[in-house]
Amino acid sequence: MSKSALKILNTAEKLFNQYSFTSVGVDLIRDESGCSKTTLYTYYKNKDHLMNAVLIARDQYFQTCLLAYVGEAHGKDALHKILDWHVRWFKEDTFKGCLFIRAVAETTHRDHEIREIAQQHKQWIKQLIYQYCPMENQNLVSELLYTLIEGLISRFLVDGFDEQVAEQIRKFIDNCDMTSFKS
Repeated sequence: MSKSALKILNTAEKLFNQYSFTSVGVDLIRDESGCSKTTLYTYYKNKDHLMNAVLIARDQYFQTCLLAYVGEAHGKDALHKILDWHVRWFKEDTFKGCLFIRAVAETTHRDHEIREIAQQHKQWIKQLIYQYCPMENQNLVSELLYTLIEGLISRFLVDGFDEQVAEQIRKFIDNCDMTSFKS
């Protein structure tokens, strides 16, 4: 990817995250990136194409970072790492919730490709959690943990980060006899 295309992509991601997809136009992206409109349209045929590219790049970055953070951990240790990675994200000044959820909410009436990208992203997270659930009821437990993490995204966006809540989820992972869950 060229330096200009990458600069446009990174600028668009920052602006979409900060302000939303619908309130950011290509003129603002052009101005903030320092690239011409011609250059922008050379790499991205329209705003929807740019939005898709932003989400795909964000998904790749997310996967790379989360897998690196989990490293060689397994079982409950890996589940803790997944939770801890998310908690670190929730504490960031730039945390504005999930960009994939926001993209679907803002464009659901017109762009099914964005929904597909978001679904693939969420399915990857769910599958990663499932992979590290060494429990008898792996499907149910991984669904519960996935739902807890997804719920924390909304809760901490609305209420602000709460370390006690995050700690309760850590304790749930530690103390729960996960084989006692029945499907």
